[in-house]
Amino acid sequence: MTVSETQNPPVDPPDDNLSRRAIPRVPRSQATRRRLLDAGLGLFAELGPHAVTSHQIAEQAGYASGTFYLHFKDKLALFRELAEEAAVELETRLHQVVEEVADPIEIVQSQAQALVGFAEDRRELLRIVFHPGGETGEVGARILERLARGVSDRRREAVADGRASDCFDSDVLAQAIVGMWAHVLAWWADDPTRASRDEIVRTLTHFQLHGNRAEADVPCGLSASDFATPAATPTLTLSSAPTTAPTTAPTTAPIMPPQGDPSR
Repeated sequence: MTVSETQNPPVDPPDDNLSRRAIPRVPRSQATRRRLLDAGLGLFAELGPHAVTSHQIAEQAGYASGTFYLHFKDKLALFRELAEEAAVELETRLHQVVEEVADPIEIVQSQAQALVGFAEDRRELLRIVFHPGGETGEVGARILERLARGVSDRRREAVADGRASDCFDSDVLAQAIVGMWAHVLAWWADDPTRASRDEIVRTLTHFQLHGNRAEADVPCGLSASDFATPAATPTLTLSSAPTTAPTTAPTTAPIMPPQGDPSR
């Protein structure tokens, strides 16, 4: 052995296994399940829930059919999990609005923004969950019922606290509001060129606050400029003028929710 070898012993290379262990990893079974869910989402969006088979989902994810059945009973079970993810995400966004905003009018505005944001971010999922009829129709119906219960509960709390008038049955009003949300957003998600984002927000907000009546001095209720979103800080404003009947009679009976936030 030379002197240099004695004074400069070899240094072991870094342990790659230790480095790998320091990085959190998603369990393989969880990653597999996620790939199956993502594959199902893509196929449902492309072909429709009824035309997709469990075998197609497994093949799209890169697995054998047996792997699919280790995670899901059938394609409907996978669909239900996708729907549950959608419901939780949407409920979280709406709940966050209620927690962060106190003014009833601002809550309605922010809820509309949250709904439209969800439709933009999760367009395919929205279209799938609220696909009408068939074996998947009941899944969307359950989600709507779940959202309606939340709206109804918040409104009862608002009535009890004196923040809303007790003019309407909370359950009926909640069904009307949630039904409007679902139908408009599914319609828009199917083809976003049908209306601009700001127009969807403006219409949902105004209709929830004022029905189909216009505000004084504003022919169409709230002007589109009131809901234009600036590039830097998105803000919404409502005219403070009191609600009055339009100069011409509406073609349908006006729907007049109580003052304040109907969903609170």
